[in-house]
Amino acid sequence: MNTRREAANAAAFSKFGIEDAAKRFFRPYLYLNEAVIEAAKLDHTMVAQAVAAALTQIDGIALAVAKSTLGTLQDTPLLRRIRNNTHPSRSGDIYVVQEPYWFLYEKGPIGVMHGSPWGYDTFVPIIFSGPGIAANTIYRRVHPVDVAPTLSAFFGMKPASSSSGEPLKEVLQ
Repeated sequence: MNTRREAANAAAFSKFGIEDAAKRFFRPYLYLNEAVIEAAKLDHTMVAQAVAAALTQIDGIALAVAKSTLGTLQDTPLLRRIRNNTHPSRSGDIYVVQEPYWFLYEKGPIGVMHGSPWGYDTFVPIIFSGPGIAANTIYRRVHPVDVAPTLSAFFGMKPASSSSGEPLKEVLQ
């Protein structure tokens, strides 16, 4: 199997006898084909769990987790990162975690991958520069969601209602 989608389809066929159960793989998510699963009168959650278990056995994949089971699994740092990167309606059905330092390359001119939950891949440098912002290095953990509230506070604007981060006090001093 050279692609995650092919491996998922092989697992679904082997377990349930259905073809084309996986619609697409867009790192790090595998999206299942709802129409195929419904036509076979199968439970979506059951198919997702079986496909995730099969994907976890593939070389280069550390873990594959069905979105439907994320809330029931024991809390670990890895699963916390997966949960934080999963949106209930926009994320795929299965989160595929590559082994550390692996790259789940399918095809095409891709030079980077987003969505890996490993520490080396989640460090995001944030730089603020401009008049009124003093040179400073922050050594505490901050998050990309802190950028919008920080800019809003810096410019004296009300933050967007969907904003979830905190203004970085070091930028505002």
